[in-house]
Amino acid sequence: MSLYKIKNLLDKNNFDFHFIESVDSTMSEIKKLIYNRNICLMANEQKKGFGRRGTTWESPKNNVYISILSKNILPIENHFLNNAFITNMICSVIENICNVKTQIKWPNDILINNEKISGIISEIFSIKSDKYINTGFGVNIVSSPKIENYPTTNIYKYNKEINNFYFVYEIMEEYFNNFKQLLNDHEKIMTEYKSRLLYLGGNINLKIDEQNVKQGIFHNLNPDGSITLKNNINFENIYNARII
Repeated sequence: MSLYKIKNLLDKNNFDFHFIESVDSTMSEIKKLIYNRNICLMANEQKKGFGRRGTTWESPKNNVYISILSKNILPIENHFLNNAFITNMICSVIENICNVKTQIKWPNDILINNEKISGIISEIFSIKSDKYINTGFGVNIVSSPKIENYPTTNIYKYNKEINNFYFVYEIMEEYFNNFKQLLNDHEKIMTEYKSRLLYLGGNINLKIDEQNVKQGIFHNLNPDGSITLKNNINFENIYNARII
């Protein structure tokens, strides 16, 4: 697979494609580009990759580091649907390439056999009167970081024939083939997402901050990305936490 084929695929779908060998972060770098059309930025490595809540994410060469910048087509309160849609596409490509089942750990991790292989984050911001959504994701292709108490894995463990260019072509093709879901099939997006969601219907511990942990049943995931936590007293929607 070549960069030319990726660029050609995106051009046909009204996207500009940029490849940069090394960046601090694709999420930051993509906002420096000129927005004539929607944009996909790919880097071969990140020097200051980050995840949710600003956590550092090790980003060595030859894995997948992508940001997609596009005009937001969803109500702001439901922009999580974009995150869920792209997560579904990543899961689908990984499953096809590696012949495995993927799992989603709320809010933004993709796992194989309880080992993290991918993460995704997004943000909404304004340019003049237009609202844009910036979605970044990484996929471990040839290597995976060593994280204390959180096992990781990579594509090479399952299929050594795949490189980062091949994976990016496949994920963007999946993205365009299914894009109409974002316009008119939100229920399908959420149903597919929930079908891979770890702990749904089970007891969980949610770490809200360093001093606050809540316990209960993971009752539901809402279209805005919040968890509905059920305890003996009531139901509570929680937006910002992590499952421990």
